[in-house]
Amino acid sequence: MKTRPESGRSWADASDGLRARLEPAGLTQVLGSARWNGTGAGDWHDDHGNLPPAGTVPEGLQYAFAWDVKAAPDGTRDGRTPRWYPQGITTTFDGYGGPHPALGRNIVAVSWYGKNGYGERGARVSFLDVTADSPNPVYQHVLLVEPRQVRADSRPTYRPVEMHAGGMAWVGNFLYIANRPGQSTTSRRGGMSVFDITKMVKVTGGEAFRDRFGYRNGKYYAYGYHYVLPLHHIYENAGGSDFQHSQLSLDRTQAGGHSIVSSEYTTATSGRAARWNLANSGYIADGDPDEGWSLRTERVQGAVSVTSGAYYSANSRRAHPNDPPLPGQLWKQMPRGSAPRKHRRLAVGPEDLSYDPAHGGSVWALGEHPFQRRVYRVGLDE
Repeated sequence: MKTRPESGRSWADASDGLRARLEPAGLTQVLGSARWNGTGAGDWHDDHGNLPPAGTVPEGLQYAFAWDVKAAPDGTRDGRTPRWYPQGITTTFDGYGGPHPALGRNIVAVSWYGKNGYGERGARVSFLDVTADSPNPVYQHVLLVEPRQVRADSRPTYRPVEMHAGGMAWVGNFLYIANRPGQSTTSRRGGMSVFDITKMVKVTGGEAFRDRFGYRNGKYYAYGYHYVLPLHHIYENAGGSDFQHSQLSLDRTQAGGHSIVSSEYTTATSGRAARWNLANSGYIADGDPDEGWSLRTERVQGAVSVTSGAYYSANSRRAHPNDPPLPGQLWKQMPRGSAPRKHRRLAVGPEDLSYDPAHGGSVWALGEHPFQRRVYRVGLDE
């Protein structure tokens, strides 16, 4: 892994230029202005009113909610839209070891990528207040952007960050988001794109302008979104590395300090995971991985490292591609690199994971399929 040099003026300079022209926005403001509320998970029907096949409620379920049924800023409906797909998940425990230090709230962040005509709109992150396992958590969407400024005297602007956003890890004020090779406009080699939460700004164009983006006629627009989160720096695969950064998580359970874990999605059992230790600043301490191991499980969508072991969320293989999706699986590997075993049933369409030591040890997970989307937490106890 290496940090990619920036071309032209730096992203940091462009972000500062945006903050000089627009209203800086912290999480207090972002969540305080949220207009959306999660709803109860209900009986895990598919939102068409049909009950799911038997066995699709996650085992060890502790908490869950569905997305708001109202339209999001760009007019799509979060629980059912085919234009945005949720992928990554992380929490303030990752970022700070507990509630947000300034807000005193437990916050979950979920990444989405645009699809089916929305790919050019890039990716977004939803911040959700799940304090006290709220049955109706408030949330706000923030669009991810690449800040741009050609010269010191030119107008700062931004463009969408087109990426799969397959996994996410909260590290202090940074959000690390996974890039598979060839799936991001800002990183063709694959790696991690890092966004600085302290650089968020509120744009001046509102929800009435869902098809406008960037600077126009004295205002800044973002496809109807109120807030944008600028790219800060990027880590890319070095040399001839073909590592597929499909998922990300943060590990706080190792004696040597905090680390980023990245893992691969493959349809075979040859997927890999790797760990990079973090400096106190939140940056990767060294470009070389500090540990690597084999997942030995196919179709892994999320991975967390916990002490000497690991847990994986994975899709289940269908007998025929046109068959309905099957419930996912949570696999346990103890120790890392050994033969994994099935540990828990997950919901249909499992994606990224995030470890939480509360409630006896648990993981946050989410489903991606329209009409079957839930965010939920399951216990790890046997």
